[in-house]
Amino acid sequence: MTRVGEPGGRGVVVSTTLALACLLAARLALGAAGGVAAQLGLALDAALAVAAFLRARAAGRGVADHRSRRAWWFQIAFPLAWLVAPAAWLAGLPPLVADAGRLAAVGLVACSWWFAARAGGTWSRVRLVIDGGIGVACAVVVGWHWLLAPAVARAGDGPEGVAAVAVPVATVGVIVLGAGMVLTEMRGRHRGRPLAYLAGLTVLMASDVAFALGLPTAWGVGWALYWWANRHYVGPSPRVRLVTTRGRLVYLPYTLILPATAVFAVDARAGDLAPPEVVGAAAVVLLLVARQHVTLIENDELVARLEATERILRHQATHDPLTGLPGRVLLLERLATLAAERTRGGGGPPVALAFLDLDSFKGVNDEHGHAAGDAVLVEVGRRLAATLPGLGEQAIAARLSGDEFAVLAVGDAALDPAAVRRTVIDAVERPVVVEGAPLPVAASVGVATSWDGVLDPSRLLRAADLAMYEVKRAAANAG
Repeated sequence: MTRVGEPGGRGVVVSTTLALACLLAARLALGAAGGVAAQLGLALDAALAVAAFLRARAAGRGVADHRSRRAWWFQIAFPLAWLVAPAAWLAGLPPLVADAGRLAAVGLVACSWWFAARAGGTWSRVRLVIDGGIGVACAVVVGWHWLLAPAVARAGDGPEGVAAVAVPVATVGVIVLGAGMVLTEMRGRHRGRPLAYLAGLTVLMASDVAFALGLPTAWGVGWALYWWANRHYVGPSPRVRLVTTRGRLVYLPYTLILPATAVFAVDARAGDLAPPEVVGAAAVVLLLVARQHVTLIENDELVARLEATERILRHQATHDPLTGLPGRVLLLERLATLAAERTRGGGGPPVALAFLDLDSFKGVNDEHGHAAGDAVLVEVGRRLAATLPGLGEQAIAARLSGDEFAVLAVGDAALDPAAVRRTVIDAVERPVVVEGAPLPVAASVGVATSWDGVLDPSRLLRAADLAMYEVKRAAANAG
């Protein structure tokens, strides 16, 4: 695929631009004429819509992602629905048939944007749809007197008049919806294709207005831009995480509301407000309220996601990834909490800290491999965690480093350090079966206590560590 900046890329862009300019001139000339020339113009529009359909089908064929594939189904069906209009006009069918095809085409575009959006959740896409609705309401207010009212007057007050307004303003809505997605989700270098697509939709919308006013149309140019956009499709683009508090997203709707407000104020001052303008202005207010509500919901979901992420990160920072036990940080935090209780004058419960080191653990790794060593550590951690219900409500088991663990007993259980030591030893010193082979486990356990007075977490941990090494030395001397 040739791109701008690659060899031949600039020439392709220039030649395509010239071709589109020539097409626009030819289509405008045919649109200004009547009789056979007008029919030739419609045939040219239809041929380009068929080409756009074939290009969209080819572009969407290789999409693997299910959501993107569903978006492409609507993209592919879009030109086919629009083809109902020129077919009906050329065949002399009732105008409502053509109008139904064009409205269906706009609806298919809206559906394609819904599935193309990768916003954080359903509410984020709902907000994009509300932005499209704001675009529709603003288009009614801004364009009523000088575009839409003349179109209705020319088409009549019946269904044809409704269609003369509904088709172009609905297209404005899907253009705003798509522009919101492109500007908020996509990175700059990935916006080329969707912007070309939006340009094609804009030309189609302008041609709908021109058609309603009896002016020359350029639907074919819109389909040529659609074809060009899909010619450069290379798969779903990476998306930026949607944040509703981002500046351009917060203020985007107001860029639409400002001109509508100005037009409404001028017409109100002149006493020339039409009912559709009043309805459009009321719709803008209601949609803004709905958008604010959706934004609050999005922000609540964002806060919930941030809190969940914070919990995950804190767990990762304070827990051992292998055994799942709390780490040194969380053990010291628990001791600090207990120390604070004593400082406040409440006395605080007694504590006993058992520090254990697995004996000959290096031999397990050397003889059976590190996977077996990890299995032993995981099982020891599970066994230590199982002892906690009998060691007090605030008891905690932690992995400190390597093959070193600690168990904190709190309350009445801490008054008998020998019992705490025996509980830990009985839990740990049983063989661990790894791949059918029983691996013996032994541990040196030292206990330090603090029953009253000032509790210094670091000093208590150090005392338990020294007690454990005393046990090791005594065992070595006895051996």
